[in-house]
Amino acid sequence: MRPPPAENGPDRRLAHLGRALCECAADVEAGSMEKAARWLSRATGLAAATDGGPLPRLAVPVADCLARRLIRPMVPAVADALIDPSDHLDRRCVRAARRSFFELSPFPKAAVAVANRVILEAMENEKNVHVIDFAGPAAQPCQWIQLLRDFRSLPEGAPHLRLTIVHDDEEFLAKVSESLVDEADRLDVPLQVHCVAGQIETLDFSDLHGVLGLKSGEARAIVCTLRLHRLLAAADEAASSFSAGHRSNQTASVARLQQMASNSCPLSIGGGAACEEEEEDPYYRSPATPLGFVSPPLTTPPFQMPPALAGFLSAARATVSPKIVVLAEQEASHNGVSFRKRFAEALHHYAAVYDSLDAAAAAYRRPPAERAEVERAVLSEEIRDLLLRDGARRRERHDRLHQWALRMEVAGFRGVPLSYIALRQGDDVLRRCGVGGCESREHGGCLLLCWKSWPLYSVSAWRPDRGAAYGI
Repeated sequence: MRPPPAENGPDRRLAHLGRALCECAADVEAGSMEKAARWLSRATGLAAATDGGPLPRLAVPVADCLARRLIRPMVPAVADALIDPSDHLDRRCVRAARRSFFELSPFPKAAVAVANRVILEAMENEKNVHVIDFAGPAAQPCQWIQLLRDFRSLPEGAPHLRLTIVHDDEEFLAKVSESLVDEADRLDVPLQVHCVAGQIETLDFSDLHGVLGLKSGEARAIVCTLRLHRLLAAADEAASSFSAGHRSNQTASVARLQQMASNSCPLSIGGGAACEEEEEDPYYRSPATPLGFVSPPLTTPPFQMPPALAGFLSAARATVSPKIVVLAEQEASHNGVSFRKRFAEALHHYAAVYDSLDAAAAAYRRPPAERAEVERAVLSEEIRDLLLRDGARRRERHDRLHQWALRMEVAGFRGVPLSYIALRQGDDVLRRCGVGGCESREHGGCLLLCWKSWPLYSVSAWRPDRGAAYGI
């Protein structure tokens, strides 16, 4: 039998560190700034006294966010500077860190493999294919090059392929376009590349036809990778933008999917029970994690369909009219109004992400500096947005799969179960990566990408429900 951890052992210090950070967040939300400052001081001391494992490293950007929230009420004149500090990251550093994240973490590669397979299956026997990719921050040229090769290997040969990539880095897009054209020439695949520099939340949804360069006679696929959640940004006071008329028109769809949501208890932090009614659900069971404490129970946030998301999904369904939509998102509950609950969920989610990067860097024998740069330039920026920004300014609003399913159905889309081959390809990528702890799990026809049984990302597929008359 394993002896209990020593009072001052590393496991106990990690538990105390996690508790101190969560207590600080609770006092920040309550406005008890003196108590919050004491907890923060204790947390920073514990982090400094613990080795550089995932949680102590995560505590650095988290404690920085807590400190800025503590100071903000005292100096409101510089509130914006506290949210958006002047030490902006160099674009080249960000680009390199995003590339390293794709190379280190097995999860983006698995999501890409699944998405490519779904597109291939949906476009069987099509002669003109247009793939529209709202690319995530970790996107890399190899994912689209692999798609070209997959189309090239079809028995009937490759279709005429158009690829539209929406991304926030213009220089990255130029290099991607050049690489894809060269590869298409080498493979003798007819290809047109259309790059759109920008972010999904800044596009003109009233003119998606022009923005995306749509043409008649093409079969279209939409891929959204870690980007659709940015359209959830709204005033946090509003639980939903639905009018009474919208609610009455879509009662059946909402009720059907609310049942799915109500049957799933959110995860707790650190292995405690999430709610008294929790059963042995293979999705929501609480695995061992880097955190050794229990947070306050999290509640399922109210259903939200902000205007930006409603506008995009409506335009995508009516204007783009895709044969298939592939959605990949962080599997976390970061869209709630309560700062305390959002903080606890973010701490647990990113502790697992940091832990997985630690294991990957060791397995691939990559220098610690590379992993540290990913944490600084990619993950810490997400954490900063999650914990410092409020209301419509907050863009990183990750949500769970059942919430996305609810939104997609209300918007007039029907779920397409991932095929056995697509699920197997995702699992094969994780197994070949050689990082113990990476797992995939089928859940309701979708795929969950997990670290030590903890879901970190979801991949799902959708198509317009032609028989439904939805208006959002």
